[in-house]
Order: sequence, then structure tokens, then C-alpha cells
Amino acid sequence: MGLITKKLVQPAVYWVEVPEIDIKLLCACPADIVKHLSQQSLLPLTQKDGRTFESGPNAVLLSDQLFQNEMLSNLSEFPLLHMLYKQGMIIPNHPNNTNQKPILIGKTEQLKAQMDYFYRGNFGLVSEEEYTQLGETAQFAKENISYKLNFAFGDFLRTDQLLDCIPLEDQEIEIHSGFYIKRTALNRFTLSYKGDSIEVDLNLKKGESYKTSYKLPPAKIPEALFAVIHTGEGDGWDPNRPCLGSIVVYDGKAFLIDTGPQIRTTLEAFDLQPENLGGIFFTHVHDDHFAGLCSIINKKYKIKIFATRVVYKTVLLKLAALTSIPEEELSDFFTYHELMLGDWNHYGDLEIKPILSPHPTDTTILIFRAMDNDGYKTYGHFSDITALKSLKKMIVEDFSSNGILESQYKKLVEIYKMPLDLKKSDVGGAPIHGEATDFINDPSKKLVLSHTSSPLNRKQLAVGIQAKFAETDILVRSKPSK
Repeated sequence: MGLITKKLVQPAVYWVEVPEIDIKLLCACPADIVKHLSQQSLLPLTQKDGRTFESGPNAVLLSDQLFQNEMLSNLSEFPLLHMLYKQGMIIPNHPNNTNQKPILIGKTEQLKAQMDYFYRGNFGLVSEEEYTQLGETAQFAKENISYKLNFAFGDFLRTDQLLDCIPLEDQEIEIHSGFYIKRTALNRFTLSYKGDSIEVDLNLKKGESYKTSYKLPPAKIPEALFAVIHTGEGDGWDPNRPCLGSIVVYDGKAFLIDTGPQIRTTLEAFDLQPENLGGIFFTHVHDDHFAGLCSIINKKYKIKIFATRVVYKTVLLKLAALTSIPEEELSDFFTYHELMLGDWNHYGDLEIKPILSPHPTDTTILIFRAMDNDGYKTYGHFSDITALKSLKKMIVEDFSSNGILESQYKKLVEIYKMPLDLKKSDVGGAPIHGEATDFINDPSKKLVLSHTSSPLNRKQLAVGIQAKFAETDILVRSKPSK
């Protein structure tokens, strides 16, 4: 057996290991690649100093091309987040935080694009000025920067401070301890160590595509004035289910809530075309809610986006960073409908209220309602909320420290306990996701627990249900009689 091993993960994606120097290299990183690594047992649990955590890749080799066969080849956010958080490489006092940084390797232009896209995906807006330039108040800007700095351990570190970023052009480059990479042609590389070498080819063949890690059955859009279809209860790590998302049906139109990494697969299950969507409601731009956007935009049609001005700005910033297309050109792909934070916003007779939700990047809870003969019927989409016990630890006396005020915490407690006809909530786990225990005795008529990567435990099952793909809740069947 050689000093270097190679495994095909999926078309034009490879896993390369050099055990002698602890190199675990992911070659190309299309959408949901971490899910494929999980399915192929490449993220095994390990133990150190009494703590159990996942192991996995510690380096990524980018494709030379952002797109191949109309699919994104470089979406490094989740592989990098896995290294930093799941493997603990950035977490204070974690046994795997040894000052070794994840390694990102690629052509200069691809490397810069991925660094900028990761930065915006990680943090969203990063200064008070960026908020006030959008017309937000100075107080609002201070509040947002304060809680986000708490999540960021006190500083919005540049990507090159979090990672070792290695430009790779046509010369042979030493990556680590005698391990070398050389590009031999477009997307073709020779990897060598101590006289042993292998070749990797990251080119998709004509007609070839990256695969999803799961299969979806055909489904139908119901005939109803107002309905919710549960299209995903998983998270960015769950290999067997789509990421947390829903389709809101209103007056014959289907609206997406977020665009997860394999959103095309979801649309195909419903025989939906992107140009026929009513629009997209965005909660935030982490890749498990954002990465599918590139697969459905086209200059031949405009997609309606519904979001607060802050969240919409983060959509444009991250998309511009990823694609290297200027922000002003990207806005030509969309028709933007601003949602005013904390207010009921009207789209026809459908009403939408976005509520600020503390998270590492700018995020909103979305509440929908429409009138029935018996009054309003309501749906709450509580995506990527933070567990109350974590929020409580973030309480500060003023914004000179990083966190939230006690008054903000109490308001969020009330929001979490809001009685609704249907509530879908993130219970992915503290510190930056919700917990099922926050929804014990929830007053809502129906509760769906989401954003999980493993089966619900008994405590979680006691307070909610797990929707299956395309399970539908019809809230209003027809327009109320006058």
C-alpha cells in the first residue's frame, strides 16, 4: 500500500489521505459534499481528553472552475465549518484546537472568491456602518453587532485568519511536510509525498452531474388558498434528508422558504420550474439555506425575493463574493419585495412578519398568516434560532459588552412560546441552534421539530412530530366568504 490513498466520493470528487503527516484532503466541494462524506464513513467519531467529536477533512482542493455542467463545484462553507466547529479547530478550550488551521488550496481567483463568500456567509454584515447605510438606526446596528460578536468569540476574523490559504497556479507547491500538489492541466493534479504520487481529475464528464445524497418521491402542490409543505427537516450534516425548508402555497402559487443546497431536486419532485415560483422568502444565508440559489437564477426571468433589507443585502453580498459578479448586476436577476422587520407585511391577502433572531449571521424568524372564515390561520418558520439557555448566557448590561440585553431575551422567550396553528422550529442543539426542551408544552396546535441530523430522541418526540418529505398542512382551503 502506498503512502497516499485515494477514494472516489462521487463524480469528479476525491478523498485523499496521507496518514503519515495527517493530511485528509477533500478534492472539490460541490453542494452537500459533507453529507456524502458522512454516508461513506469518512467522518468517524474520535475521542481526546475525554471529549468525543467528529474527525474529517483538514484541507480542501478547489476546482479550477466554479461551475461545471451548470452545477457549482466550489461550495467550501460547510466543509470548512465542519473543520472549525464539528472537529473543534476554532472552539476555545476544545482538545482539537491545536492552532492548526484548515487548509484551502486553489487558483488565485477561486481562492479569493471562496474566502470572501465564506466570510459573508459566516458573519453577514460586519460593521455598524453597513447597517446604517441600509437605513437602519445606529441603535439597531449596535444591537446586531453586539450579539454577533458574541457568537464570533469577539472578532469577525478574516478568512485568511481562520484558514491557511494556499494559491496554486502552475508551479508545484508544498502543502505540508513534504506533501506537494501540481496542476498538470485544467482540473487535473498530481499529488506526491516521499516518491509516492497519485493523479486526481476534477472534471465532470459531459452529461455527468454531482449527486444528491438522498432520493425524493414525486409530490403534488395542494389546491388551497394557504398551505405549508414540509420539504426538509434535516440540517447541513444530515445525509438522508433535505435541509430545513418549506414551501408556502398561497392562492395557487408556490413560494420557497430558503434555497437549500439541492433545491433543484426538491423542485423536480413537485414538477416545479424556477420561473413559475411565486418567490423566495429568505431567513438567512448559511449554505444549508442559500446554496441552491445559483442553480435556479437565470437572466431570462426574474425571481421575487422577500426578505428584510438586511437579509437581502447579505444575499447579494454572499452571491457576489461567490460568483465574482458585481452586486448591481446580480440585482438584475431579482425583483425585491422588502419585508419590514417586526411589522405585518402584505402580499395580496397573505401577511408576513419577520422577527429578528440572534444567530452568527443576520437571521429572521418568519410568521405567515391568512384569513379564514374563523379568523387568521398562522404558520411560524423558526429557522436557525438559538437555544434559550445559550441566549441567557449572552445577557449583558449594555452593548459595550458583546451579547443581548435582558429585555431582548425576555422578548425572545415570548416569541418562542407564541401560539400558532403550525410551528416549525429548529432544534438542532445549542449553542447556535434551538433545543426541543424550549418547546415543551408549546401552545401551538401543531409543532414540527427540524434542523436535526439524527433521529429525534424520546424527549424531543414528547413535544413534537417530525414531518416527512412533502407532508402538507392546509391552513386555509379557500377565500373566506364575505
